[in-house]
Amino acid sequence: MWSWSYGFVAETGGRKYRLRQHVYMRQPKGYSDGTGRICLLIKTLYGLKQASREWNIELDTKLRRCGYVHLRSDPCIYIWQVGEDFAIITVWVNDLLLFAIMVILMEKMKTDIKSEWEVMDLGDPKKIVGIEITMGEDLITISSSKYIESILLKEGLGLADRVTTPLDPNVPIVLNPEGNVGDRSNSYAWLLGEVQYIANAMCPDIQYAVNRLASYTANPSLLHSMALKCIL
Repeated sequence: MWSWSYGFVAETGGRKYRLRQHVYMRQPKGYSDGTGRICLLIKTLYGLKQASREWNIELDTKLRRCGYVHLRSDPCIYIWQVGEDFAIITVWVNDLLLFAIMVILMEKMKTDIKSEWEVMDLGDPKKIVGIEITMGEDLITISSSKYIESILLKEGLGLADRVTTPLDPNVPIVLNPEGNVGDRSNSYAWLLGEVQYIANAMCPDIQYAVNRLASYTANPSLLHSMALKCIL
């Protein structure tokens, strides 16, 4: 299977997408005319919450027009298939990762994409969404070791001793006692989300432990935080 990575430019031929709602903004710093008036946006700006939706509509419409359909199980994956031949486009915001079983299908995808947008070809994929990709002649390996190391360092656990199991079987995981206010800083939920991503993408062996602790996100106790650090 051939793979290729594409990085999209944020605009298409210098054209941003027209807004469907009325959105106003202050005059940008350095461009104010001194009147204090506000601006009515006509087209999207990078970082505007409506921008990502308009881009997704644009992408979906044009890929479908080229014969691609997205999977029911994951709307961020598009597939083109005729018989046993197929090509796959995976989408992460405005970055695409392309897969095909033949060179001719890879060229077809490139042609389809370049016919609609200005793109930057990044060559063979090396990293996407925290996952490192190593490609050999007949082998593709993926790893999230650097992403995991960054989490450990952020939590001050870079030199911590390893444990044999994600959860200590001798420590019961129970609800925070009623009336006991736990961690409401969202740090528990944030860290849990990072570990959940690793469990889904790379480490199914910690999936049970992560899902068990996710049940206590609303009012986590010190015990739950310690158990989460145990997974790390």
